[in-house]
Amino acid sequence: MTTFVFGGLMREQVCIYMCPWPRIQAALTDEHALNVTYRYDRGEPRMSVKKATSLRAAGKPAGDCVDCDQCVAVCPTGVDIRKGLQLDCIQCGLCIDACNNVMAKIGRPADLIAYDTDINVKRRQAGQAEEFHIMRPRTWLYAGLIALVAGIMLAALLMRNDVGVNAMHDRNPIFVSLSDGSLRNAYTVNLLNKRSEPRTFVLQVDNLPGAKVETAGQAGEENGSPVIEVGPDQSRQMRVLITMPPGAKVAAQTPISFKLVDKKTGRVATHADHFFGP
Repeated sequence: MTTFVFGGLMREQVCIYMCPWPRIQAALTDEHALNVTYRYDRGEPRMSVKKATSLRAAGKPAGDCVDCDQCVAVCPTGVDIRKGLQLDCIQCGLCIDACNNVMAKIGRPADLIAYDTDINVKRRQAGQAEEFHIMRPRTWLYAGLIALVAGIMLAALLMRNDVGVNAMHDRNPIFVSLSDGSLRNAYTVNLLNKRSEPRTFVLQVDNLPGAKVETAGQAGEENGSPVIEVGPDQSRQMRVLITMPPGAKVAAQTPISFKLVDKKTGRVATHADHFFGP
């Protein structure tokens, strides 16, 4: 649905108003930056091919642009690049190809529209040689910032915990008193395996001595704690019941911690919750 709305209805409006690239480009570019550029030093004044030929024969100035508007017709956002660089321009270069086709048909040199810099257009107008500064202080600054951000993202990826657990206590009833005098709380626990291999976890509950931990469909246990299998890159939701034996002293609200332990690697994830009593 989103693709239909963006591609079928909004179309160029997405590029003009929603895409962040034009704003980023405007903040980073300067007169030395290579951009899709109309070389007005060569294209102006605009006129028909016939009139330009007559003026050149008379030794008068005539531009190569024949005002055919092909550059505007092929632009996805309707930009007239001859008015200069604009926020709407997505730097696709379609106007370059369209203009080169026209120049080839009228026998004029290609690249009336090309990747160029504003400073070089002005230098050519002044009769000066072109200059290109590929590596400038801002180039090194941008490269350094990109490398820094990439390093932070890589470190966060490498250091992330590959196991996760969270629990939600039943809202009603908060606790259940069983016929033998024991107290039971129920939770919905989600286990997350972020590795591309199946893993076996042990689910433990801390700060509640004497508690019995059970899961629906429990396949095994280790030292009284459920053992649970989770597939690669998957999460698994479990129904967990925690029961305190008869006669145990239970506060109205006891902080507990669910601890998920990987049997193979020992990696641990925890989640804080509460055990409720009368």
